[in-house]
Amino acid sequence: MNKLYKSGEDYLEAVLFIERKKGRVKSIDVANYLGVSRPSVNRALTNLQEMGYVSKPIYGEVTITDEGRKRAEVVAKKHVALTQLLTEVLGVSREVAEKDACKIEHDISDETTEKLIEYLKKTEAKK
Repeated sequence: MNKLYKSGEDYLEAVLFIERKKGRVKSIDVANYLGVSRPSVNRALTNLQEMGYVSKPIYGEVTITDEGRKRAEVVAKKHVALTQLLTEVLGVSREVAEKDACKIEHDISDETTEKLIEYLKKTEAKK
């Protein structure tokens, strides 16, 4: 598996979220979503394409590959679970929880993520 750093995971996650929301992804959408410049997006997407995670024609929409989707979904799952823990269990504001979840999601293990999701399901069932 290719080594994907935090920023690469952020870009992949952004592509996945935009695709889910809009059905298609353009570089400008990624730039707006992440609050970065278009040249930064183009560099990142070129790197992700070289790693086999996205397909990015010179002019056209960005598409996420099956391997890219798998990686992005893991990151997104961590993000959602962490945001839920921070907001619903700890009472952190949504804005702060989103930012903190984005930082933590890159370092938390898959095992801890699964245990966190189990815990959140148990607490939801008690409501």
